[in-house]
Amino acid sequence: MPLLALKLSCLTSNSLSMSFFQLNNYTALEISGERVSDFLQGQITSDITQSPIKFKTLFCDEKGYVITNAYIILNDSALIMVKKGVHRILEENLKKFIKFYRCSIEVKDVESYGEFSNGKFFVHLGSKKTDNKDDEWDRLKIVNFDIDIYESISNKFRVNELGYNLEDYVSFDKGCYRGQEIIARINYLSKGSIKPVIFKDISNKNFKYLEKEGKFLFSAKIKESIFYQFMLREGAEITKENTIKPIASLWEFS
Repeated sequence: MPLLALKLSCLTSNSLSMSFFQLNNYTALEISGERVSDFLQGQITSDITQSPIKFKTLFCDEKGYVITNAYIILNDSALIMVKKGVHRILEENLKKFIKFYRCSIEVKDVESYGEFSNGKFFVHLGSKKTDNKDDEWDRLKIVNFDIDIYESISNKFRVNELGYNLEDYVSFDKGCYRGQEIIARINYLSKGSIKPVIFKDISNKNFKYLEKEGKFLFSAKIKESIFYQFMLREGAEITKENTIKPIASLWEFS
């Protein structure tokens, strides 16, 4: 089972209605050349023609599996902000196609900071004085179903399994891009069936029960606790003996 080892604090979403975070675990891929927009339009789930100069998106493969989420900053070139480590996976993936657009790709070491505001996450270039660290950012993203993809889960799951808010990440009106047909089909077929649910420190007995009832995705070690993400039908956590209480569930918002 993929395990994300994260040292996270006890900050809550309520205490962070607007806060900033140091991001030392992000890096950038710079795309430059004659047809940057054309190249990215065929790779990302967002519509670059309808996007502001800074936006978030997903890179997927042809089968609809998420390579990584990303924050893109447009200028004369395009900076793709992703987690360190997964940037190597994305770089090798994009190199297969970039030569056809007379573009180049280069890893850039840039300073960045995160913003959490009104339930939304943003990544900015530059630095910001704050005591909030990367690990606090990571915890918030996990419990809000907006996880930053790591190497161990890249190309393992589709958008519905990870729980991303598709309104923030996917355009269903744009032309062809990698994984488009699969993502559109999943979005249509998966509504109301099974959704992501997160549990904390469950027993082996409860883990086996939930695994039988649905699909185990990954676990994240957070300080002394382990958080588990499953795909489950509504009410699957209610057993004959007790209720396995989730700490986050997309069923709450349906």
